[in-house]
Amino acid sequence: MQGFVPRRIMAPINGSQTDDEVVRLACRLARRARARVNVVTVLEVKRSLALGTVQDADTEKAEALLQRAKNVGDELDTEVETELLQAREAGPAIVDEISEWGADLVVIGLPFRQRFGEFYMGKTAPYVLRHAPCRAMLFREPQEAVGD
Repeated sequence: MQGFVPRRIMAPINGSQTDDEVVRLACRLARRARARVNVVTVLEVKRSLALGTVQDADTEKAEALLQRAKNVGDELDTEVETELLQAREAGPAIVDEISEWGADLVVIGLPFRQRFGEFYMGKTAPYVLRHAPCRAMLFREPQEAVGD
């Protein structure tokens, strides 16, 4: 009996300090299993604006994140596909992309944050963990990294 072997690994990034490690982890898993890696980032568009109304500066920042992910893949000799999504909320957009691309594993990065003295996951990671139609792996940075 063989364990789970991913074939399509999705890694959403958002500019947090965990991005590079998430991409590295996805690439290492992909190399071992000869899987494909797709890194996505979501530009959230305010409800007051039309979907497609994105500032050039935001697009440039997102494209720089995706280029950095490709560079991490190059360092690990792994091809990384990238995609820039526009949506009202990141969570549903990521889940839709997981389904559309056929990912069987999503690797989610999570900085250690506190809100009102308690660990806080935000809203995107819990949404993806709850709704992803595939296996999910959570990569959270250690609590000590907060003050770094």
